[in-house]
Amino acid sequence: MVTKKVNMKAAVIRKWGNAEVFKIEEVSQPTPGPDQVLVKIFACSINPVDWKHRKGKHQYLLGAPFPIILGYDICGEVIEAGSEIKHLNEGDIVFGDLDNKYGGGLAEYALGTEQCFALKPTNVSIEQSAAVSLAGLTALQALRDKAQLFKNQTVVINGASGGVGHMAVQIAKILQAKVIAVASGKNTSFLEQFSPDDIVDYTQQDILKIPLKADVFFDVIGNYSFLKTRHLLKPHGTYISTLPRPKILFHKLLQPFTRGKKVKTLLRKHSSSDLALLGKWMETGKLRIHIDRSFPLDKIAEAHAHSELGRTVGKSIIVIATHEKETKK
Repeated sequence: MVTKKVNMKAAVIRKWGNAEVFKIEEVSQPTPGPDQVLVKIFACSINPVDWKHRKGKHQYLLGAPFPIILGYDICGEVIEAGSEIKHLNEGDIVFGDLDNKYGGGLAEYALGTEQCFALKPTNVSIEQSAAVSLAGLTALQALRDKAQLFKNQTVVINGASGGVGHMAVQIAKILQAKVIAVASGKNTSFLEQFSPDDIVDYTQQDILKIPLKADVFFDVIGNYSFLKTRHLLKPHGTYISTLPRPKILFHKLLQPFTRGKKVKTLLRKHSSSDLALLGKWMETGKLRIHIDRSFPLDKIAEAHAHSELGRTVGKSIIVIATHEKETKK
């Protein structure tokens, strides 16, 4: 099957700025290369990296190839598969994390390589499937690979009620670790459903003054530096953060003076096998994805402004199209 070249609707930015820079436009539908699939997008989720991109915070690293379509996390249907694609077929419903420079998910169609996708679990909604990929891969690879977290170790998760955070709590429990979740007290009841071993309300307690020794400090928010938190770590403990890479590299220079305590950078890798694992956990109920709010594509500015407030519990979703089977439920 060869897809006829047509236009598609997309949320486009043509300059850096606040959420009002988005424009809904008709642009050319992309054409897949031999190693790509073309996906009709049903939903796309918002991550903090998206509005940081929109502000131009990464322009010196990624350039400014305007017009830009943001959005990495999607769920949709494979419309066309390149000649080198081995495991995906037209008609497959997939979820994934796009590997294009700025994503491209805030559109009716987008491209990605095979490593970007896994088949959507049949008993998981389109919206939840669209929300899991980037945050889930970040949490999984940070805890399992970077920190090498294992059974009975203790992990502190700062920012536990957010997108990455609420998945990290659940993944750490799957890995049979002891979890100390740090969040605002108003989100305590939300976090209790994931059974952390302890919840610290940062509005009432200063986490830096709590007498604990953890194997891992996972700073999802990026507001606690290694210098501030190193006393909370056991010898050979690991600090992982979403702080900008240059700051993390600076902290790495301090490692020789911290009794073996380690600083790890946080950079997800595209992996269809890891996505499939996340999908399996969702399918069996071990990993539950909370949707904070859903917005239509033409409300993308409102959705970004909401995300930027930093009060999102779980994930926010952009609904782009409705899948026929979802409609019939």
